[in-house]
Amino acid sequence: MLTASNLNFKFSLINNILFPLLIVLFRFIPITADFSYVILAVYALFGRQQIIVALFLLWLFSLLNPELVPNTNNSSFSKYITILTCFLSILFRLNFAKIDKITIFTLGFGFFLIVHGYFFSQVTSLSILKALNWTVVTITLLLTWNEMNSSEHESTKNLITGFLLTIILICLALLLFTDLGYEVNVRYFHGILNHPQAFGLTVASLFILLLVQLFSHNRFKLIILINILICTFLVFVSGSRTSGLALILAILFFPILFSLLNIHKFKLFPYIFINKFFFIIASTLIVFMLIFNNTVLSVFSSFVIKTEKINFINLLSSYKVSRSVLYEPMIDNITQNPNIGIGFGIASDLSSMQIKYFKGIPVSAPTEKGVLPLLVLEEVGIYGFTIFIIWAFVLFRRANANGSGSFFILLTLFIFNLGEAGLFSPNGFGMLYLILLSSAVTKTKKSINY
Repeated sequence: MLTASNLNFKFSLINNILFPLLIVLFRFIPITADFSYVILAVYALFGRQQIIVALFLLWLFSLLNPELVPNTNNSSFSKYITILTCFLSILFRLNFAKIDKITIFTLGFGFFLIVHGYFFSQVTSLSILKALNWTVVTITLLLTWNEMNSSEHESTKNLITGFLLTIILICLALLLFTDLGYEVNVRYFHGILNHPQAFGLTVASLFILLLVQLFSHNRFKLIILINILICTFLVFVSGSRTSGLALILAILFFPILFSLLNIHKFKLFPYIFINKFFFIIASTLIVFMLIFNNTVLSVFSSFVIKTEKINFINLLSSYKVSRSVLYEPMIDNITQNPNIGIGFGIASDLSSMQIKYFKGIPVSAPTEKGVLPLLVLEEVGIYGFTIFIIWAFVLFRRANANGSGSFFILLTLFIFNLGEAGLFSPNGFGMLYLILLSSAVTKTKKSINY
Protein backbone atom coordinates (compact mmCIF):
# COMPACT_ATOMS: atom_id res chain seq x y z
CA MET A 1 0.00 0.00 0.00
CA LEU A 2 1.33 3.41 -1.01
CA THR A 3 1.53 5.97 1.74
CA ALA A 4 2.08 9.71 1.51
CA SER A 5 5.65 9.28 2.70
CA ASN A 6 6.32 6.65 0.01
CA LEU A 7 4.96 8.96 -2.69
CA ASN A 8 7.02 11.87 -1.42
CA PHE A 9 10.12 9.68 -1.49
CA LYS A 10 9.49 8.64 -5.10
CA PHE A 11 8.91 12.20 -6.27
CA SER A 12 11.98 13.43 -4.40
CA LEU A 13 13.99 10.68 -6.13
CA ILE A 14 12.72 11.87 -9.54
CA ASN A 15 13.57 15.49 -8.70
CA ASN A 16 17.04 14.56 -7.45
CA ILE A 17 19.96 15.30 -9.75
CA LEU A 18 21.18 11.74 -9.21
CA PHE A 19 18.28 10.29 -11.22
CA PRO A 20 19.38 11.82 -14.56
CA LEU A 21 22.91 10.59 -13.81
CA LEU A 22 21.46 7.11 -13.29
CA ILE A 23 19.80 7.31 -16.72
CA VAL A 24 23.17 8.26 -18.25
CA LEU A 25 24.78 5.30 -16.47
CA PHE A 26 22.17 2.98 -18.00
CA ARG A 27 23.11 4.32 -21.45
CA PHE A 28 26.73 3.21 -20.87
CA ILE A 29 25.76 -0.35 -19.86
CA PRO A 30 25.17 -2.66 -22.87
CA ILE A 31 22.25 -4.55 -21.32
CA THR A 32 20.36 -1.35 -20.40
CA ALA A 33 21.41 0.94 -23.28
CA ASP A 34 18.08 0.66 -25.14
CA PHE A 35 16.12 0.73 -21.89
CA SER A 36 17.68 4.09 -20.98
CA TYR A 37 15.49 5.78 -23.62
CA VAL A 38 12.38 4.26 -22.05
CA ILE A 39 13.37 5.57 -18.62
CA LEU A 40 14.10 8.96 -20.17
CA ALA A 41 10.61 9.11 -21.71
CA VAL A 42 8.97 8.19 -18.39
CA TYR A 43 11.16 10.69 -16.53
CA ALA A 44 9.83 13.51 -18.74
CA LEU A 45 6.30 12.92 -17.40
CA PHE A 46 7.16 14.11 -13.89
CA GLY A 47 7.48 17.86 -14.40
CA ARG A 48 8.62 20.85 -16.42
CA GLN A 49 12.24 20.69 -15.33
CA GLN A 50 12.26 16.98 -16.13
CA ILE A 51 11.14 17.76 -19.71
CA ILE A 52 14.09 20.10 -20.26
CA VAL A 53 16.55 17.65 -18.70
CA ALA A 54 15.12 14.75 -20.75
CA LEU A 55 15.65 16.66 -24.00
CA PHE A 56 19.13 17.68 -22.84
CA LEU A 57 20.04 14.04 -22.16
CA LEU A 58 18.61 13.11 -25.55
CA TRP A 59 21.07 15.61 -27.04
CA LEU A 60 23.91 14.06 -25.02
CA PHE A 61 23.01 10.51 -26.06
CA SER A 62 23.10 11.51 -29.75
CA LEU A 63 26.63 12.91 -29.42
CA LEU A 64 28.38 10.40 -27.16
CA ASN A 65 31.61 8.88 -28.46
CA PRO A 66 30.65 5.52 -30.04
CA GLU A 67 33.93 4.09 -28.74
CA LEU A 68 32.72 4.62 -25.17
CA VAL A 69 29.04 3.64 -25.34
CA PRO A 70 27.38 0.46 -26.64
CA ASN A 71 25.31 0.46 -29.80
CA THR A 72 21.54 0.56 -29.49
CA ASN A 73 19.08 -1.24 -31.72
CA ASN A 74 16.25 1.29 -31.82
CA SER A 75 17.72 4.64 -30.77
CA SER A 76 16.63 6.34 -34.01
CA PHE A 77 13.02 5.47 -33.19
CA SER A 78 13.27 5.70 -29.39
CA LYS A 79 14.28 9.37 -29.47
CA TYR A 80 11.01 10.25 -31.20
CA ILE A 81 9.09 8.45 -28.46
CA THR A 82 10.96 10.56 -25.88
CA ILE A 83 10.22 13.78 -27.80
CA LEU A 84 6.53 12.86 -28.11
CA THR A 85 6.38 12.07 -24.38
CA CYS A 86 7.93 15.45 -23.57
CA PHE A 87 5.37 17.17 -25.79
CA LEU A 88 2.44 15.35 -24.18
CA SER A 89 3.85 16.01 -20.72
CA ILE A 90 3.80 19.79 -21.19
CA LEU A 91 0.38 19.70 -22.89
CA PHE A 92 -1.10 18.11 -19.76
CA ARG A 93 0.28 21.00 -17.69
CA LEU A 94 -0.47 23.81 -20.13
CA ASN A 95 -2.68 26.81 -19.55
CA PHE A 96 -3.93 27.30 -23.11
CA ALA A 97 -5.24 30.77 -22.33
CA LYS A 98 -1.73 32.06 -21.65
CA ILE A 99 0.29 30.79 -24.61
CA ASP A 100 3.11 33.19 -25.47
CA LYS A 101 3.06 35.07 -28.80
CA ILE A 102 6.50 33.72 -29.72
CA THR A 103 5.16 30.18 -29.35
CA ILE A 104 2.25 30.98 -31.67
CA PHE A 105 4.57 32.58 -34.23
CA THR A 106 6.95 29.59 -34.06
CA LEU A 107 4.01 27.24 -34.56
CA GLY A 108 3.07 29.22 -37.67
CA PHE A 109 6.63 29.03 -38.97
CA GLY A 110 6.68 25.27 -38.34
CA PHE A 111 3.34 24.87 -40.15
CA PHE A 112 4.83 26.70 -43.15
CA LEU A 113 7.80 24.30 -43.17
CA ILE A 114 5.46 21.29 -43.13
CA VAL A 115 3.25 22.65 -45.93
CA HIS A 116 6.31 23.62 -47.97
CA GLY A 117 7.69 20.09 -47.58
CA TYR A 118 4.40 18.61 -48.82
CA PHE A 119 4.26 20.71 -52.01
CA PHE A 120 7.87 21.45 -52.97
CA SER A 121 10.33 19.01 -51.36
CA GLN A 122 12.43 16.60 -53.42
CA VAL A 123 11.73 13.98 -50.71
CA THR A 124 8.28 14.83 -49.38
CA SER A 125 8.01 12.40 -46.46
CA LEU A 126 11.48 13.28 -45.15
CA SER A 127 10.88 17.04 -45.22
CA ILE A 128 7.49 16.73 -43.52
CA LEU A 129 8.85 14.52 -40.75
CA LYS A 130 11.89 16.76 -40.19
CA ALA A 131 9.73 19.88 -40.10
CA LEU A 132 7.26 18.20 -37.76
CA ASN A 133 10.08 17.03 -35.49
CA TRP A 134 11.65 20.51 -35.32
CA THR A 135 8.28 22.14 -34.67
CA VAL A 136 7.31 19.72 -31.89
CA VAL A 137 10.72 20.03 -30.16
CA THR A 138 10.79 23.83 -30.40
CA ILE A 139 7.19 24.27 -29.28
CA THR A 140 7.73 21.84 -26.39
CA LEU A 141 10.75 23.82 -25.20
CA LEU A 142 9.04 27.20 -25.54
CA LEU A 143 5.93 26.02 -23.72
CA THR A 144 7.96 24.38 -20.96
CA TRP A 145 10.22 27.36 -20.24
CA ASN A 146 7.24 29.69 -20.46
CA GLU A 147 5.25 27.70 -17.89
CA MET A 148 8.04 28.03 -15.31
CA ASN A 149 8.21 30.73 -12.69
CA SER A 150 11.42 32.75 -12.43
CA SER A 151 12.83 30.56 -9.66
CA GLU A 152 12.23 27.31 -11.56
CA HIS A 153 13.52 28.87 -14.77
CA GLU A 154 16.77 29.91 -13.09
CA SER A 155 17.27 26.60 -11.29
CA THR A 156 16.72 24.68 -14.54
CA LYS A 157 19.25 26.86 -16.39
CA ASN A 158 21.72 26.28 -13.56
CA LEU A 159 21.06 22.54 -13.79
CA ILE A 160 21.82 22.52 -17.53
CA THR A 161 24.95 24.58 -16.86
CA GLY A 162 25.94 22.09 -14.17
CA PHE A 163 25.49 19.14 -16.52
CA LEU A 164 27.56 20.84 -19.22
CA LEU A 165 30.27 21.67 -16.69
CA THR A 166 30.33 18.05 -15.51
CA ILE A 167 30.78 16.87 -19.12
CA ILE A 168 33.61 19.36 -19.67
CA LEU A 169 35.42 18.46 -16.44
CA ILE A 170 35.21 14.74 -17.28
CA CYS A 171 36.68 15.52 -20.70
CA LEU A 172 39.41 17.63 -19.07
CA ALA A 173 40.31 14.67 -16.85
CA LEU A 174 40.54 12.44 -19.93
CA LEU A 175 42.79 15.00 -21.63
CA LEU A 176 45.14 15.28 -18.67
CA PHE A 177 45.36 11.67 -17.53
CA THR A 178 44.51 9.39 -20.48
CA ASP A 179 44.85 9.07 -24.25
CA LEU A 180 41.08 8.81 -24.73
CA GLY A 181 39.37 11.55 -26.69
CA TYR A 182 41.44 11.39 -29.87
CA GLU A 183 39.83 8.34 -31.52
CA VAL A 184 38.00 10.32 -34.21
CA ASN A 185 40.72 12.89 -34.87
CA VAL A 186 44.29 12.29 -33.71
CA ARG A 187 45.06 16.02 -33.80
CA TYR A 188 42.04 17.60 -32.12
CA PHE A 189 40.42 16.56 -28.85
CA HIS A 190 36.77 15.52 -28.56
CA GLY A 191 36.58 13.88 -25.13
CA ILE A 192 33.48 11.76 -24.50
CA LEU A 193 31.70 13.30 -27.51
CA ASN A 194 31.83 12.00 -31.06
CA HIS A 195 33.65 14.83 -32.85
CA PRO A 196 35.98 17.76 -32.07
CA GLN A 197 33.49 20.21 -33.61
CA ALA A 198 30.70 18.96 -31.35
CA PHE A 199 33.02 19.15 -28.35
CA GLY A 200 34.15 22.68 -29.24
CA LEU A 201 30.57 23.91 -29.63
CA THR A 202 29.62 22.28 -26.33
CA VAL A 203 32.47 24.02 -24.54
CA ALA A 204 31.59 27.32 -26.23
CA SER A 205 27.93 26.95 -25.16
CA LEU A 206 29.06 26.47 -21.57
CA PHE A 207 31.37 29.48 -21.97
CA ILE A 208 28.51 31.85 -22.80
CA LEU A 209 26.37 30.55 -19.94
CA LEU A 210 29.23 31.04 -17.48
CA LEU A 211 30.01 34.49 -18.85
CA VAL A 212 26.41 35.55 -18.32
CA GLN A 213 26.55 34.15 -14.79
CA LEU A 214 29.78 36.02 -14.08
CA PHE A 215 28.30 39.42 -14.90
CA SER A 216 24.91 38.64 -13.35
CA HIS A 217 26.27 38.23 -9.84
CA ASN A 218 26.58 41.20 -7.52
CA ARG A 219 29.92 39.97 -6.28
CA PHE A 220 32.88 38.41 -8.01
CA LYS A 221 32.86 34.60 -8.35
CA LEU A 222 36.40 33.28 -8.80
CA ILE A 223 35.21 29.73 -9.53
CA ILE A 224 33.16 30.95 -12.51
CA LEU A 225 36.19 32.78 -13.92
CA ILE A 226 38.32 29.64 -13.50
CA ASN A 227 35.73 27.58 -15.37
CA ILE A 228 35.65 30.18 -18.16
CA LEU A 229 39.43 29.90 -18.50
CA ILE A 230 39.14 26.10 -18.66
CA CYS A 231 36.54 26.48 -21.42
CA THR A 232 38.84 28.83 -23.35
CA PHE A 233 41.65 26.27 -23.16
CA LEU A 234 39.40 23.40 -24.28
CA VAL A 235 38.04 25.37 -27.26
CA PHE A 236 41.65 25.63 -28.48
CA VAL A 237 42.45 21.94 -27.98
CA SER A 238 39.24 21.01 -29.82
CA GLY A 239 40.47 22.92 -32.88
CA SER A 240 36.91 24.17 -33.46
CA ARG A 241 37.35 27.44 -35.34
CA THR A 242 33.58 27.81 -35.54
CA SER A 243 33.40 27.95 -31.74
CA GLY A 244 36.41 30.19 -31.22
CA LEU A 245 35.57 32.75 -33.87
CA ALA A 246 31.89 32.81 -32.88
CA LEU A 247 32.79 33.65 -29.28
CA ILE A 248 35.15 36.41 -30.40
CA LEU A 249 32.60 37.89 -32.80
CA ALA A 250 29.80 37.69 -30.23
CA ILE A 251 31.89 39.46 -27.58
CA LEU A 252 32.84 42.16 -30.11
CA PHE A 253 29.36 42.75 -31.60
CA PHE A 254 27.26 42.34 -28.48
CA PRO A 255 28.10 45.71 -26.85
CA ILE A 256 27.46 47.55 -30.13
CA LEU A 257 24.18 45.86 -31.01
CA PHE A 258 22.75 45.85 -27.50
CA SER A 259 23.60 49.54 -27.03
CA LEU A 260 22.00 50.51 -30.34
CA LEU A 261 18.83 48.59 -29.50
CA ASN A 262 18.59 50.22 -26.07
CA ILE A 263 19.79 53.73 -26.88
CA HIS A 264 16.27 55.10 -26.33
CA LYS A 265 16.16 53.89 -22.74
CA PHE A 266 16.93 56.08 -19.76
CA LYS A 267 20.17 54.22 -19.08
CA LEU A 268 22.12 54.55 -22.29
CA PHE A 269 24.63 51.82 -21.47
CA PRO A 270 23.57 48.39 -20.29
CA TYR A 271 24.54 47.12 -16.88
CA ILE A 272 27.47 45.15 -18.23
CA PHE A 273 29.37 48.34 -19.13
CA ILE A 274 29.23 49.73 -15.60
CA ASN A 275 30.00 46.36 -14.02
CA LYS A 276 33.34 46.73 -12.23
CA PHE A 277 34.20 43.09 -12.84
CA PHE A 278 33.84 43.66 -16.58
CA PHE A 279 36.41 46.43 -16.43
CA ILE A 280 38.76 44.41 -14.23
CA ILE A 281 38.70 41.40 -16.55
CA ALA A 282 38.83 43.50 -19.73
CA SER A 283 41.76 45.53 -18.40
CA THR A 284 43.62 42.37 -17.40
CA LEU A 285 43.12 40.86 -20.85
CA ILE A 286 44.30 44.05 -22.58
CA VAL A 287 47.45 44.20 -20.44
CA PHE A 288 48.06 40.47 -21.04
CA MET A 289 47.73 40.93 -24.81
CA LEU A 290 50.05 43.97 -24.82
CA ILE A 291 52.75 42.05 -22.93
CA PHE A 292 52.41 38.79 -24.85
CA ASN A 293 51.08 40.17 -28.14
CA ASN A 294 53.37 38.11 -30.36
CA THR A 295 52.52 34.88 -28.56
CA VAL A 296 48.79 35.65 -28.60
CA LEU A 297 48.85 36.42 -32.32
CA SER A 298 50.83 33.26 -33.03
CA VAL A 299 48.42 31.05 -31.10
CA PHE A 300 45.38 32.76 -32.65
CA SER A 301 46.89 32.49 -36.11
CA SER A 302 47.66 28.79 -35.82
CA PHE A 303 44.19 28.10 -34.42
CA VAL A 304 42.14 30.10 -36.89
CA ILE A 305 43.99 30.30 -40.18
CA LYS A 306 46.84 27.79 -39.86
CA THR A 307 49.48 30.26 -40.89
CA GLU A 308 52.12 32.35 -39.15
CA LYS A 309 51.04 35.67 -40.66
CA ILE A 310 47.59 36.93 -39.72
CA ASN A 311 45.70 39.35 -41.97
CA PHE A 312 42.26 39.87 -43.43
CA ILE A 313 43.06 38.04 -46.68
CA ASN A 314 44.29 34.96 -44.83
CA LEU A 315 41.18 34.99 -42.65
CA LEU A 316 38.92 35.01 -45.71
CA SER A 317 41.02 32.33 -47.38
CA SER A 318 40.79 30.15 -44.29
CA TYR A 319 37.01 30.47 -44.22
CA LYS A 320 36.77 29.66 -47.93
CA VAL A 321 38.98 26.58 -47.62
CA SER A 322 37.06 25.19 -44.63
CA ARG A 323 33.51 26.05 -45.73
CA SER A 324 33.48 26.27 -49.54
CA VAL A 325 32.76 22.54 -49.80
CA LEU A 326 29.51 23.27 -47.94
CA TYR A 327 28.37 26.63 -49.26
CA GLU A 328 29.23 26.29 -52.99
CA PRO A 329 26.68 23.48 -53.64
CA MET A 330 24.16 25.50 -51.62
CA ILE A 331 24.69 28.55 -53.81
CA ASP A 332 24.20 26.39 -56.93
CA ASN A 333 20.87 25.10 -55.58
CA ILE A 334 19.76 28.63 -54.64
CA THR A 335 20.52 29.80 -58.18
CA GLN A 336 18.48 26.96 -59.67
CA ASN A 337 15.56 27.17 -57.19
CA PRO A 338 15.48 30.73 -55.82
CA ASN A 339 11.77 30.92 -55.03
CA ILE A 340 10.74 27.54 -53.60
CA GLY A 341 14.01 25.84 -52.62
CA ILE A 342 14.80 22.11 -52.61
CA GLY A 343 12.91 21.10 -49.47
CA PHE A 344 13.39 21.38 -45.73
CA GLY A 345 16.11 19.10 -44.37
CA ILE A 346 17.29 17.94 -47.79
CA ALA A 347 21.03 17.66 -48.49
CA SER A 348 22.60 19.88 -51.13
CA ASP A 349 23.54 16.69 -52.99
CA LEU A 350 20.51 14.42 -52.75
CA SER A 351 22.50 11.35 -53.77
CA SER A 352 24.78 11.75 -50.75
CA MET A 353 21.95 11.42 -48.20
CA GLN A 354 22.05 8.31 -46.02
CA ILE A 355 18.46 7.75 -44.94
CA LYS A 356 17.60 5.27 -42.18
CA TYR A 357 14.12 3.77 -42.13
CA PHE A 358 12.02 2.23 -39.37
CA LYS A 359 9.04 0.23 -40.66
CA GLY A 360 9.29 2.17 -43.93
CA ILE A 361 9.34 5.57 -42.20
CA PRO A 362 12.48 7.75 -42.55
CA VAL A 363 13.79 8.35 -39.02
CA SER A 364 17.31 9.64 -39.69
CA ALA A 365 18.88 11.55 -42.58
CA PRO A 366 21.69 13.81 -41.30
CA THR A 367 22.93 16.67 -43.46
CA GLU A 368 25.94 18.95 -43.03
CA LYS A 369 25.58 22.61 -43.98
CA GLY A 370 27.67 25.54 -42.88
CA VAL A 371 25.86 28.87 -43.19
CA LEU A 372 22.36 29.23 -41.70
CA PRO A 373 21.04 32.01 -44.01
CA LEU A 374 22.18 30.05 -47.08
CA LEU A 375 20.62 26.88 -45.64
CA VAL A 376 17.24 28.57 -45.29
CA LEU A 377 17.44 30.10 -48.77
CA GLU A 378 18.45 26.78 -50.30
CA GLU A 379 15.79 24.70 -48.58
CA VAL A 380 12.69 26.92 -48.50
CA GLY A 381 13.46 29.67 -51.00
CA ILE A 382 13.15 33.42 -50.74
CA TYR A 383 9.60 33.29 -49.33
CA GLY A 384 10.59 30.94 -46.54
CA PHE A 385 13.71 33.01 -45.91
CA THR A 386 11.54 36.12 -45.43
CA ILE A 387 9.44 34.31 -42.82
CA PHE A 388 12.62 33.09 -41.11
CA ILE A 389 14.02 36.64 -40.91
CA ILE A 390 10.79 37.87 -39.32
CA TRP A 391 10.89 34.96 -36.86
CA ALA A 392 14.53 35.72 -35.97
CA PHE A 393 13.67 39.41 -35.51
CA VAL A 394 10.89 38.48 -33.07
CA LEU A 395 13.32 36.27 -31.13
CA PHE A 396 15.95 39.01 -30.85
CA ARG A 397 13.35 41.54 -29.81
CA ARG A 398 12.18 39.30 -26.97
CA ALA A 399 15.75 38.41 -25.92
CA ASN A 400 16.57 42.12 -25.81
CA ALA A 401 13.53 42.73 -23.59
CA ASN A 402 14.65 39.89 -21.29
CA GLY A 403 18.02 41.54 -20.71
CA SER A 404 21.64 41.64 -21.81
CA GLY A 405 22.33 38.02 -20.80
CA SER A 406 19.52 36.61 -22.94
CA PHE A 407 20.50 38.82 -25.88
CA PHE A 408 24.14 37.70 -25.66
CA ILE A 409 23.17 34.01 -25.57
CA LEU A 410 20.86 34.34 -28.59
CA LEU A 411 23.39 36.39 -30.57
CA THR A 412 26.14 33.83 -29.95
CA LEU A 413 23.88 30.93 -30.95
CA PHE A 414 23.09 32.56 -34.28
CA ILE A 415 26.78 33.27 -34.89
CA PHE A 416 27.54 29.60 -34.15
CA ASN A 417 25.16 28.78 -36.99
CA LEU A 418 27.15 30.83 -39.48
CA GLY A 419 29.80 28.12 -39.30
CA GLU A 420 27.83 25.05 -38.21
CA ALA A 421 24.16 25.34 -39.12
CA GLY A 422 22.42 23.06 -36.63
CA LEU A 423 19.51 25.22 -35.52
CA PHE A 424 17.02 23.10 -37.49
CA SER A 425 18.56 19.75 -36.49
CA PRO A 426 17.14 18.72 -33.10
CA ASN A 427 18.33 15.15 -33.64
CA GLY A 428 21.92 16.36 -33.44
CA PHE A 429 23.69 19.33 -31.91
CA GLY A 430 20.72 21.53 -32.71
CA MET A 431 18.89 20.23 -29.64
CA LEU A 432 21.27 22.16 -27.36
CA TYR A 433 20.90 25.25 -29.56
CA LEU A 434 17.11 25.05 -29.17
CA ILE A 435 17.25 24.48 -25.40
CA LEU A 436 19.40 27.58 -24.91
CA LEU A 437 17.49 29.64 -27.50
CA SER A 438 14.11 28.88 -25.96
CA SER A 439 15.35 29.71 -22.47
CA ALA A 440 16.59 33.10 -23.71
CA VAL A 441 13.38 34.20 -25.46
CA THR A 442 10.66 33.12 -23.02
CA LYS A 443 9.02 35.26 -20.38
CA THR A 444 9.11 33.89 -16.87
CA LYS A 445 6.38 34.15 -14.28
CA LYS A 446 7.18 35.83 -10.98
CA SER A 447 7.69 33.47 -8.08
CA ILE A 448 5.02 33.80 -5.40
CA ASN A 449 6.07 33.23 -1.80
CA TYR A 450 3.36 32.37 0.67
